[in-house]
Amino acid sequence: MEKATAFDFSPTNDSFLGITSLGRSDTLPGHHYGPAVRPYYLIHYILAGTGTFRVSDVEYHLHAGQGFLIEPNYQTYYVADKYAPWSYVWVGFTGKYADELVDQLGLSEDLPTFNNQYSYELVDCINHIMKLPPDKPENELLANSYLLRFLSFIARSKPINAPHTILQKNQYVDQAIHYLSTHIATASTDQLARAVSLDRSYLSGLFKKTTGLTPSQYIRNFRITKARHLLESSQLTIDEIAQASGYEHANSFSRIFKRTYGLNPREYRKQAQGEHKQGR
Repeated sequence: MEKATAFDFSPTNDSFLGITSLGRSDTLPGHHYGPAVRPYYLIHYILAGTGTFRVSDVEYHLHAGQGFLIEPNYQTYYVADKYAPWSYVWVGFTGKYADELVDQLGLSEDLPTFNNQYSYELVDCINHIMKLPPDKPENELLANSYLLRFLSFIARSKPINAPHTILQKNQYVDQAIHYLSTHIATASTDQLARAVSLDRSYLSGLFKKTTGLTPSQYIRNFRITKARHLLESSQLTIDEIAQASGYEHANSFSRIFKRTYGLNPREYRKQAQGEHKQGR
């Protein structure tokens, strides 16, 4: 396990802007996170070492002084280098103003990585937020002020156009994943195949070749990781999280979640929101 200091928050559903999580991680060689899907924005900034970030069939090899943006409902994966594992800070955020803020950063799905020279300032913002007592309502405003300051320094970044590696990209798989992100409650392998006008077996082969997973495995992973992050970062009820993540019944969701993570959703939420926990 990596050495990490992390905090999770629970902004209300109608928040103008709210922090969902933040922290710092000093990873071990080969430490990875994902594949995972989050319902909020997440920015990582690398302080030392190197690693690899993967999203939308593109792989980015990054080092100290660089960072990456993760957008909501995109499946991502990142792993520390085996010889020079990275250390990084991160902050997750959501709210009605979040989309507009990210638009101002100049980052996107197509340009999710960046160079940035303001390491001291970025770390300082994270440290200030972590020092704020979470039980004082006025600290939410102060935390958001540091978040805005953090993003102001990210806005001074230069997006990275290279180097990156195009993986086995396929337009039909991309279209199917986009369909899944907007139809998570009802998506099935048959529906994905119909959405991209392909035979089910043929699409399954393309999915396996491109992502390493069958469509049904990809759907299951997409749903359970989205549910996990909603438990960590929202105040939705278990029933609401089940529905938002594509599970028709909360009981079946609870069984699947416990089989995956070893805890039922309520136990996991209590642990995730009540303790310092492993970093992202």
